[in-house]
Amino acid sequence: MTQNKKLYTIGDISNICGVPVKTLRYYDEISLFVPQKRDSETNYRYYTEEQMLTLYNIRKLKNYGFSLDEIHSLITENDIKKLKESLNSKLSDVHEKIAALEYIYNDIKNSIEKLELKSERNDSILIEQIPEHGVIYTKRNEKNFKNDVIPVYRWFEIFELLRKNKLKAQSSIKATYHNPPLEQFLKTYCSLEISIDVNDCANFPFYKKIPSFKAITSLHYGSLSTIINTYVKTIKWLNTNHFEINGPISEEFIVSQADIKSENDYVTKLIIPVK
Repeated sequence: MTQNKKLYTIGDISNICGVPVKTLRYYDEISLFVPQKRDSETNYRYYTEEQMLTLYNIRKLKNYGFSLDEIHSLITENDIKKLKESLNSKLSDVHEKIAALEYIYNDIKNSIEKLELKSERNDSILIEQIPEHGVIYTKRNEKNFKNDVIPVYRWFEIFELLRKNKLKAQSSIKATYHNPPLEQFLKTYCSLEISIDVNDCANFPFYKKIPSFKAITSLHYGSLSTIINTYVKTIKWLNTNHFEINGPISEEFIVSQADIKSENDYVTKLIIPVK
């Protein structure tokens, strides 16, 4: 039957199918794509037109992310059930990669938006209704606490919880002081909670829901060594406007040393619950 079919040289196949000659030779060596005929004297390779479809399938499966060994098995066995199972498995892998890329995309986008806050400076003091949200957190007492030093090791505890449990952060990291207002500036002892907003994970032991609450918020630009000035300005404003502090104060580190080394470029959001 072969003698009645048109045969194509390896160069023909390369040009028609867009596969380098070097690759076709390698496929032959590993018995993945073997020529229909080989000239015993010249060792020239010849292929049939039908084999182009086989090569098309090889390229398609390779684009799907299958290894050459996996492709060899699928093509050799020619089992539709195994092919379907393999494709379903690969589809799940691709779905996970898409989710991971979406997370990276959103993380980069959020980083850009945070950095833009530096160039779009806003010294306004705002009244906000903070929506209900879930956080993962750690809370414990800190001795020898310094308010102008970011507790990086506590941050990494949160980052590790995110990574190990495949959780997605929905905010920048926050520090919440479970002490009377401004006490963290006056004493070296502090009850400190570090948290970050996440997607719902109700069964996670370090997760809790924060009910919606009213807050006075303001942005502090620059080093944490001067953040007390923003505290004083904001608390003075809320007292003047007849608000009462109604819960622990939080700092959200929108732009921090996790983003850039220059302290002058830090942006920290004060969140003061009020009634």
